[in-house]
Amino acid sequence: MKNLSSWLLLVCVVITSCNNNFQLSVHFPNHDFDGKKAYLTNYDSGDTIDSETVIEKQLILDGNVDSAFFARLIFENNRLDLVIEEGEIDVEWGVDLKITGTPLNEKFNGIVRQLDRFEQEWQNIARLKQNNEISDAEAQRREDVRKTNLLNCLFNNYLANKDNPIGEWAFTQYVVEGDFTPSELELVLKKVPKRYLKLKRVQKAVNNADAQEKTSEGKKYVDFEVKTSDGNVERLSQYAGDGVNYTLLYFWASWCSSCQKEISSPVAYLYDEYKDNGLKIIGVALWDEPSATQKYIQEYSIPWHSMVGDKKLSEPADIYGISGIPYAILISPDGTIVARGMNGDALIERVEGLLNSK
Repeated sequence: MKNLSSWLLLVCVVITSCNNNFQLSVHFPNHDFDGKKAYLTNYDSGDTIDSETVIEKQLILDGNVDSAFFARLIFENNRLDLVIEEGEIDVEWGVDLKITGTPLNEKFNGIVRQLDRFEQEWQNIARLKQNNEISDAEAQRREDVRKTNLLNCLFNNYLANKDNPIGEWAFTQYVVEGDFTPSELELVLKKVPKRYLKLKRVQKAVNNADAQEKTSEGKKYVDFEVKTSDGNVERLSQYAGDGVNYTLLYFWASWCSSCQKEISSPVAYLYDEYKDNGLKIIGVALWDEPSATQKYIQEYSIPWHSMVGDKKLSEPADIYGISGIPYAILISPDGTIVARGMNGDALIERVEGLLNSK
């Protein structure tokens, strides 16, 4: 009887394990991604879990999952965040993006729709300002309201999903978007489940807050070096703080669509207007394959110098506490950081204001 009980227990364990399966099906009705390799990664750690090739406008990944976790699907310049959980997960990657089929992904799909409205609102504010339909002060007021509402949305979704992977995702987004000082972030972290403190993205937010404080406006720039593909080493100090020119550090990547927009304007505008009148622009390629960076530079004839490593660069981002790109830092001739985190018209106005007052 004892042996029979043990055998039945073993059968139950095997059956239970076999039932914890997931299948992720991604359909691309409007895109030709056939032959492209896709990588399923752990959202928090970045570790690769599986990979597969897109065939006939469809990607299928399957496997066993002990407990639900947040993941990121990466291919080419595309990123897709979703929950890997037991069941059949269906993604329609058409004109709109829709994730269905499992409970947590259905819920996350609704949250993404909420966040899309904040993105559209940001674009609308930028358009109104660019067309001079609202003043700079009104644009800033609307942006402050939008940012507050966004943070409230993220925090509320964290509270509502504290015990599942969506909560972890929402909280990491909250601490990144919040631009907290180290002391502010310390207070926030005292109120979350202890397991959240072990998340790599939360630990990264803590490190970024500290780095941002050390490299805030009014502080001297921090030097860094990049080993290039030809074996040489170049340093930021070769370009910044020369006693004559302002230096605009522009952090970017070839896969970043927002970076591409900023490169065409305002960065290109500032280069054309001030390259011979007190401004040096130095690109810093972050989180990008060197070959992809160089290809983009050549294809689009980027005229200013970019620091490109012999591998994906992350150290400059760690030093300056940068969690997202594009990102700009303006350094005065004496090496003092005079502006950081500005983009678009605000960046142009800041640079022009300083250069025209020389």
